[in-house]
Amino acid sequence: MPSESLALGSFLKEEDLVHLHDVLESHGGLAELASMLSANRVLFLARLKEWGVSRLVERQRVANGLARAIKAGRVGTVAATPHLAPCTWTQTDDCLVARLAIPAGTPSSAVAVSFEVNAMDIRVHGEASSMCGRLHGVVKPSDCTWELERAPPAEPAMFELRADQQPHDEVVVTLAKGKAGAEWGGLFASGVGMSSKREKPPPPPEKPKPAPPP
Repeated sequence: MPSESLALGSFLKEEDLVHLHDVLESHGGLAELASMLSANRVLFLARLKEWGVSRLVERQRVANGLARAIKAGRVGTVAATPHLAPCTWTQTDDCLVARLAIPAGTPSSAVAVSFEVNAMDIRVHGEASSMCGRLHGVVKPSDCTWELERAPPAEPAMFELRADQQPHDEVVVTLAKGKAGAEWGGLFASGVGMSSKREKPPPPPEKPKPAPPP
């Protein structure tokens, strides 16, 4: 049976990090922090540093302690924030295609995308997403594009879906490589985007077996 849900103050007292209370409380409660950690640990640690938790050992203690509390069921229902989860990407000789999940129904006006020769930044409702940072290579910004890909309407379900089972829309970005044919070893070279995951290419189709001789 899950333990009683923790409050932020109680959690920090257990971890001997009470001095961080005001910093963390200004950015939401324990459930909001758990949502961010569940989505992307790399981004969570980066946000703690941005908020003023300057010591790496303390950032790690917050993340590790919160992960234990989530596993033990001591934090209220946690649904990972879609646009904070690691994006996925693929590449061809000429371009890279990256996909970022966002909450279904997000208006296009709430998505801000900017490209530079060696960087990309995507924000949702003004919040930096997991697709921000210095790129692994160079691109042609004027040839880079993005679009929203809407999730198909959900079919009626017998039971209410959990938050993490809800369909998501996607921001689909196409990056034009600065040098065609260059193989990128990753999508980002620094920043929270380094948590991105490369999708495996589909297996080649099987060659048809030769027909037996008559």
